[in-house]
Amino acid sequence: MGALTALALTLSAGFPARAEDPKDILVVVNKSASLTTTLSPEALRNLFLLYRTSFEGGGRAVIINAKNGTPLREDFRRKVLDMSQEEELRYWQERKVRSGQIAPAEFSNPLKAVFKIKGAVGYVYRSQYREGVVDVVLVIPAGGS
Repeated sequence: MGALTALALTLSAGFPARAEDPKDILVVVNKSASLTTTLSPEALRNLFLLYRTSFEGGGRAVIINAKNGTPLREDFRRKVLDMSQEEELRYWQERKVRSGQIAPAEFSNPLKAVFKIKGAVGYVYRSQYREGVVDVVLVIPAGGS
């Protein structure tokens, strides 16, 4: 079972409440984002691989990645994209050759970037999150996958 499938099952299986882990990944959006619902793991993956460039409810999505080589980026890549660093690099090289698309921007402080950029969607560890700055649209539990 792929990591994305396992994540979807984990998020939808109705597990009993668990303690909040500082290493949970919170998917966050700028308060201007046009979201009518939370993001599904599949919709999130489609946004970050640029299969989609807008939110399901409308509005352009600006993708914000954590810096490559950071534990946050590695955790997100493994749990959401179901790729290794090498697979992601190859993916973006192929996209650039085939359609001219380049990988989304990387930021050392994704929370600050999401806060400042209209329509931005990114991710942070729970320990980095600041209440009221951005909206949380999905929680990816620490551990597993």
